[in-house]
Amino acid sequence: MIGEARQSPGGGAMSVAEIEHELGKLRANDDGTLALRSSVLNLIVVTDEDSAPDVTRAVSNLAGRHPARAIVLISDPDGERNVDVRISAFCNVRGGGAQVCAEQITVHAEGPPANHLESLAGPLLLPDLPVFLWYPGAFSPLSPEFAAMADLADRVVVDSAAREDREETLREMAAMVGEKEMPAVGDLQWVGLSPWRSLLADAFGSPERSDELEKIESVEILYAPGGECRALLLLGWLASTLGWSPENATRDGSHRRVEFSGPSGKVSAELSPDSPDARLRRVRLRSPGYSFQVSRHRERAEVRTTVLRGEDLAAERTVRLGSFDLGVLVGEELRYRGCDEAYEAALRTAVEVLDL
Repeated sequence: MIGEARQSPGGGAMSVAEIEHELGKLRANDDGTLALRSSVLNLIVVTDEDSAPDVTRAVSNLAGRHPARAIVLISDPDGERNVDVRISAFCNVRGGGAQVCAEQITVHAEGPPANHLESLAGPLLLPDLPVFLWYPGAFSPLSPEFAAMADLADRVVVDSAAREDREETLREMAAMVGEKEMPAVGDLQWVGLSPWRSLLADAFGSPERSDELEKIESVEILYAPGGECRALLLLGWLASTLGWSPENATRDGSHRRVEFSGPSGKVSAELSPDSPDARLRRVRLRSPGYSFQVSRHRERAEVRTTVLRGEDLAAERTVRLGSFDLGVLVGEELRYRGCDEAYEAALRTAVEVLDL
């Protein structure tokens, strides 16, 4: 695929009509033909000045796999009143020689306009296409500003680990997900758990081990200092999937111990911070006859699954995790439209654990 980035030389404040006119000019080819608009969705991104370069790069990288009209809102409520619009397009040649373009509208909003971002983004949306709203950094799920932006969207994509107070973020997100008016919610921390959940499920896939799920007695999760959200969501997923109800919890610094009641009896879980090299380091589940472990290699992006029957090795597997690039994680969320019931159940259970 041959790609070409095009950028309008203009800037400053623009009307919607002026923006559309400039986008049309960017799609014009040197031979007088007009490249097709390839957008299959609208992507609204709310970020700040410090994060804008990385976010813009991620949005550009998404254009080939998820062509969109991207509206990047760089917000600075404390600045002096100003709105500056920049326009660009990424055009490439598809099969048959047709040239198509994805569009990006970047709006720097300072002062009062930054408090009403929905009024800037709404008129720029392409009709009849799904709208995704992405907050790559800190956000306030229960704030009026967030609610106003969410009203524009069919799906909201956030990172529950973006704020320092991660426990409160999970509580607020659970409350947000419970609101009827809220669109579907995706969490990049949950996306990052996908290979771990898949490998854990595979470990119980053989007929002789499938019954062990009901006999799990203990869970150990080791995570990096910044990986608490991911660890809690993984524990929430295990509990909600296997029918465990949290009963009590104790905490010693960052170390957390939780007791569950399950269909076959008590289940104990321990969550502990480990080395800072990976958000999630190791997960171990034990039943009376087996030990199931998924662990990440400290030096390489590999995960090893080990199943022990007593002291004997019953199964072993090593797989590459693949890329956890920001654009890849967001791209996974752009594939979905509706609610993720497994995530919502894991989130609710994680919050139940926090509130014990």
